[in-house]
Amino acid sequence: MAEIQPFRAVRYNPDVAGDVSLHICPPFDVITPQLQQELYDRSPYNIVRLELARRGLSEDPYEQAAETSQLWLDSGALKHEGEPSIYVTEEEFEYQGQKLFRRGFVAAVRLEDYDQEIVLPHEGTRSEWVADRVRLMEAAQSNYSPLLVIYRDDLRSSVGNLVRAIAGGEPTAVFTPPDMPQLRLWRVSDPGTIGVLQRALADSEMFIADGHHRYEAALRYRSGVRAEREVGHDESINFRIMMMVSFDEPGLITRGYHRVVETATADEISGLIDSFKSTCELEEWTPPAGQPTAEKIEAFAVALGEREGDEVVFGLFGKEPGKFHVARMKAPPPANNALENSEYSRLHSLIIRPVISEAREEQVISPHHDASLIARQVDSGEARFAIIMRPVPLPEFVAIVTRGWRLPPKATNFFPKPPAGAVIQQFGERL
Repeated sequence: MAEIQPFRAVRYNPDVAGDVSLHICPPFDVITPQLQQELYDRSPYNIVRLELARRGLSEDPYEQAAETSQLWLDSGALKHEGEPSIYVTEEEFEYQGQKLFRRGFVAAVRLEDYDQEIVLPHEGTRSEWVADRVRLMEAAQSNYSPLLVIYRDDLRSSVGNLVRAIAGGEPTAVFTPPDMPQLRLWRVSDPGTIGVLQRALADSEMFIADGHHRYEAALRYRSGVRAEREVGHDESINFRIMMMVSFDEPGLITRGYHRVVETATADEISGLIDSFKSTCELEEWTPPAGQPTAEKIEAFAVALGEREGDEVVFGLFGKEPGKFHVARMKAPPPANNALENSEYSRLHSLIIRPVISEAREEQVISPHHDASLIARQVDSGEARFAIIMRPVPLPEFVAIVTRGWRLPPKATNFFPKPPAGAVIQQFGERL
């Protein structure tokens, strides 16, 4: 049974911090060094100083994040809400030339071990990323970014209708950052309204769409505290803030999560290319003329299309300098289930693993969603080539998750990612 609760958030105080739109940032795992510097320059209060502690500019970035957070609280730039609330959200963004809206709400959800089958993961994690988030939680006693979680509404769309009704009013806060979706927040403190959401979703499964490392960090941190002392039932470390979005929400978009071959040896690169050649038919794709490389990569990802049936298709950029190739698997072996049939599983098990071990893969192949970053790395020679992936279809996603299976790390790229800094969860005896 999912337990959804209001929480007493920490939010930016515009009277002290100024324009709140300048202070939010993407979650930690998609911030490149270049973007980090841009966010630092954008505002002295940008939440990147807290969210991305692992790349902080001090000897102990985690303690620096904690000290900075306390300074902002002491100065009034950040302040606690007066009462526990949930926050209805509306994100406005453009995708493939269309203006879209994604509505949901941010609330605190009780942490549940995966074997309880209430909160369901769908992809593996990398231990060092989980450890990074644990260290930040230990030092800063806060969570700065909500997870993105998908739920199933009831047959009457009770939650969706309520969210839309609330979003028709005057928002509590509006964020219009220059390079991210617009975000509008409506603070909801009325127990009756919150109760409707709680009852409607009590028996709903919660599918983690984005934030596996942060969720597992919350579980690990809670276990560490429990080992040292008794933890009260309502203590806030038992909960994690999440942005809840319905499966039926039209603005729920999935994109491919690509792979960039970075520091592989010449033999490993040759082996990977031979692996593609032996398992796939390769056809060169000609990009539109006159476009920057990043735009060519975006166009290539669109041209790869959406998966149909059991076909297995990948894109290769840079196998030959500056060239794009469509790799269509000749005869995919029979799959026993939806997990084995996934293009991401096929890539890792049939193409990468015969050449590069799992431990070695984490060192030489990085997941990236940003076409601009991929373009820079391949064009500069920092990376050898990139594997362009198609999005996991939602029905395939559901078939995998509901059976408790896990895709390889960074296989789904739900868009947009909820920003850090709009609402903050600070730990205490109660939410």
